[in-house]
Amino acid sequence: MPLVPTSLAWLARTVPLAAMPPVPRRLVTGMRHWASAHRFGRWPVSVLQDHLGCARAAAHLQLLVEEIGHAWPDPFCLGPPCCRQTSHDETLLAAMIGAAACADRPGFDLLCAEMLNSDARDRLYLSLGAVAVALAKAPAAISAGEH
Repeated sequence: MPLVPTSLAWLARTVPLAAMPPVPRRLVTGMRHWASAHRFGRWPVSVLQDHLGCARAAAHLQLLVEEIGHAWPDPFCLGPPCCRQTSHDETLLAAMIGAAACADRPGFDLLCAEMLNSDARDRLYLSLGAVAVALAKAPAAISAGEH
């Protein structure tokens, strides 16, 4: 399933995690692992490194989580690690990383211009681009499956 919005109804859908391309899927599962680690008092970067199999991807994802925390207008909704569907925020972020990975700035801005100011979009575009490169180069996940 392409992660390209065609209407406002697109944003109201959730997407099966298994239907996502590898980089957006790893982003979503990585963020879910980050949230679980944080919730249970563990250092999220070490958990991400174990999950993603790459220190660079873990570090970039940690920075992205901080950028989202500063930029997102509402609390970011993440599903639990075992959930097979994405939340609306996860679906949007997956589309955003897809646009950033393809250097599609107009498409990226189309996704989030009504929600984020230009400074926040600039920071997220750069951060998502770095995460996309790191995730694409990272080895297959070390943890069992992609959950």
